[in-house]
This record gives sequence, structure tokens and C-alpha cells, in this order.
Amino acid sequence: MGKVVILGGNARSGKSTLAYQLVKHGFSRISFDQLVDVLEETFSIDLNNKDKDKSFKFFENYLNLLIKETEAEDINYVVDMYDYMPSEVAKLENITKVEIYFLAYPNCTKEEIKYNVIHYAKPTDWIAQVNEEYLNSCVNRFYERNFLLKKECEKYHMALIDTKSGKDRDQVLQDLCNKIINN
Repeated sequence: MGKVVILGGNARSGKSTLAYQLVKHGFSRISFDQLVDVLEETFSIDLNNKDKDKSFKFFENYLNLLIKETEAEDINYVVDMYDYMPSEVAKLENITKVEIYFLAYPNCTKEEIKYNVIHYAKPTDWIAQVNEEYLNSCVNRFYERNFLLKKECEKYHMALIDTKSGKDRDQVLQDLCNKIINN
């Protein structure tokens, strides 16, 4: 029997990096953020802002389909997403049938977060296209979001993985990859 792993958390915390590591071990990766972007662009709907409830229902319905498939087949999925916080993920009807990890860097300074944002951005990523002022506003938002993620993970008993910054980050992600594969 396969499994579904959800990776949530902060921007540039290693969600996609970890997802790609899992792909090398036979997981299929789904970027929920990309899926929503394509739906919004194709159908001119605003799932992230105006229709947040519809967006979550779509997320839940999609997860339910993946869960059914993993129960019938030996397929593993990793779902990489940014949008939902632990308080929202806790509402999933099949929460006991998925593994959930939130990645963040709650002990990093704003300078370390900025390093993560710049260092791990690909040239095509939206964050690589912004000016310094907007970049700093994002860093401030990610810094504050770390504390909210930590608080909500504690409240809803969900795993918060401190992915740190620099060379320690790679080891944390590798250790989590091994844990997911061997779990």
C-alpha cells in the first residue's frame, strides 16, 4: 500500500527540494500551488483570495482521490503546498490517512531567511523577479509566518521541521527524506 505525504510550511523552507528527493525514491510529486495557478489562469477564478473555501475543498477532494489510489495501488505521492496552515489542514476528513510535515525556519534571523530566499530561488521563480523593497517585505512576512506555523503546529499536534539555513538545511532535509521513506 502506498502513502500520501503533505509538505506545507514557509516559502523557501525546502518543501520542493524534499519533494524532489522523494521523487528519486519513487514518489510522484504534485505541486498544489502550480495546480491552483493553472486553474486560476485557465478558468479566470481566484481560488487563493476570493474563493479560499472552494480552494480548500478542491485540495481535500484531490487528496481523497490520491488516498483512494494509494489504498488500491502501491503508489506514493508527495503533495507540496504553501497555502494552508495547520489550522486548515486539521479539518481534512481523511487526516489520519496522510503524513503531514510543515517546514519552516523559526530560529532563523531575517538575514538568514533572506539568504534562503535568494540562495534557493531559481531564476524563473517569482521571488527572483522582485525588487529589493518587495523582497524585504516578503522576508518580513516569512519571518512572522514562522511563529504562526510554530504555534499552530503545536496546537494541532503536527510536525514542524526546522529546516534552518545554509549547510545544516541539506542535512535536515535528507534526514526527513529518510524518515518518510522508512516510515
